[in-house]
Amino acid sequence: MRWHNSLFIKIFLWFWVVVVLCMTVATLSFQWLQDDYHRPLDVREEGLLQRIAKNMEPLKVKKRNLWNQLQPGWNSVVFTKEELSGIPHDIAEFYEHAVAERQSLWGQEDGYIMMGPLMYGDRIYIAVTRFHWRHSIDDGERWLIPFLVVLMVSLLCAILAWHLTSPIRRLQQATKQLTEGEFDLPELRLNLNRRDELGELSVGFIDMADSLQRLLQSHRQLLSDVSHELRSPLTRLQIALGIARKKDSDNALRAEHDRIERAANQVADLITQILDLAKLQQEGDLTTQKLDLVKLFKLWVQDAELELDNKHISIVWQLKDESVFCHIDAILMQRAFDNVLRNAIRFSPEGGVLTIGLENENGQLEFTISDQGPGVAEDKLEEIFAPFTQADQSRGHASGGYGIGLAMVKSILNMHHGEVKANNVEGAGLSVQWRWPERYRH
Repeated sequence: MRWHNSLFIKIFLWFWVVVVLCMTVATLSFQWLQDDYHRPLDVREEGLLQRIAKNMEPLKVKKRNLWNQLQPGWNSVVFTKEELSGIPHDIAEFYEHAVAERQSLWGQEDGYIMMGPLMYGDRIYIAVTRFHWRHSIDDGERWLIPFLVVLMVSLLCAILAWHLTSPIRRLQQATKQLTEGEFDLPELRLNLNRRDELGELSVGFIDMADSLQRLLQSHRQLLSDVSHELRSPLTRLQIALGIARKKDSDNALRAEHDRIERAANQVADLITQILDLAKLQQEGDLTTQKLDLVKLFKLWVQDAELELDNKHISIVWQLKDESVFCHIDAILMQRAFDNVLRNAIRFSPEGGVLTIGLENENGQLEFTISDQGPGVAEDKLEEIFAPFTQADQSRGHASGGYGIGLAMVKSILNMHHGEVKANNVEGAGLSVQWRWPERYRH
């Protein structure tokens, strides 16, 4: 990166230029207000001065009060040498300057335009005017100048702030997309045209996103490949187990064979779940239909009646509407619902209660299922949705889980552009909430 592309140099030079510009404007404004200018009258101006002195009624000279009597256009001021001390200082200074040069002048004194003097006997005539915009500034509205300076500085600083924060906002949005598993960052690529630190940061961020995507794809591919490779020896093990059972005609080794069969079934179940998770994590469109979730959820709960009856668990429905329609992939949503429901049943106590809520709020569906189980440690509430994460290591696989079910739920909700989170219920229990849009976005 070249030194003139450095963000530090840009910021430093920007503020340096703004400060210098403001000081220059302030200095020039002050000089403009204070600058005096004189030149001899030309023929046309001499004629104008004579007509003003002859035809215009002169103003009453009362020191500074004279300025309050000025009318738009030219005004006639008449005085004698004896009254010189009683006229405003600006007019007296102009008169003395003209006397020193021994000629009539056209000049500017503190923003006032004057012509003269013209002598008629002992009377001295000077024409005075001022433009309306100078009148506004000189009559107590000088705050317009610092106001305009502040406005200009604010505009320049706003342009700088926008120039700096635009790529930062793109980085912020890219970070959010990355956390949601979106690795294609087209908006962030707009920063690649920059040649400063933010441009280099964007390049590094995109490279990191690409590396994460390759790593995640290789991870998923590894899970899929390993799962497929494990099925062959597992099948041979099950065949060998069947041959061993036939040879054990007197059932002397039946207990050992049963133990081997249970272990083999657990491995087969684990492989199936890993393959299902790998398939879910692959990108693809959903087959969605507009369905009544209330009807579907009640139907899916009926499928789990055997497990509910075995533990004498009752269901409490909290529904605001009798029907809640939504675009979903029914097969995947049923799998997610079954995982959450059976997880709640597994950790619910005997005679417990499961509370199921569903509502549509401004186009956002919210589903909640709460149990009365032991809950989850606060620091594990987010981790339980990661693959192979056990909320309680002491449970092991005896509870029937491998830490994959909730990961599948998260993947299914992500495919529906939703989110899932868990919270401990006050007292005892765990509450799992889903939120996803009513309409599926392709």
